[in-house]
Amino acid sequence: MNRLLFLFPAFLLFASSCERKMSSGQIKDNLEKAMSAYLQKPRPGKPPLNFQMLDVDYYLDGDNFYLCNFKVKLYRSDGSDTTGFIRSKISNDFSVVKR
Repeated sequence: MNRLLFLFPAFLLFASSCERKMSSGQIKDNLEKAMSAYLQKPRPGKPPLNFQMLDVDYYLDGDNFYLCNFKVKLYRSDGSDTTGFIRSKISNDFSVVKR
C-alpha cells in the first residue's frame, strides 16, 4: 500500500510534465500562420502583399528549426497573379522566421 501511495503521485508528475506532440496537420497550420505573419509585415515604400498559401513541405532540422518550402500564389495590384516558392527556416516554437 505504501508503494501505491508513492507511485501514484510520481506517475501523475511524470504524465503532466511530458510535452505534447503536435500532429503534422497542426505543424503545417502553424508554419503557414508564421510565414503569413512574416509576409504581411509592413514594407516601407512598397504595397502590401496579397497572397494565398497553397502548400508547405517541411522537415525538422535537429531540434531547433523547420526547413520549409512554401508554394505561394501572389496576386499583383494590376490584376495578374503568379505562383512561386519561398524557402525559409522557422523555429520550432514558430516565433522566428528566417529567409
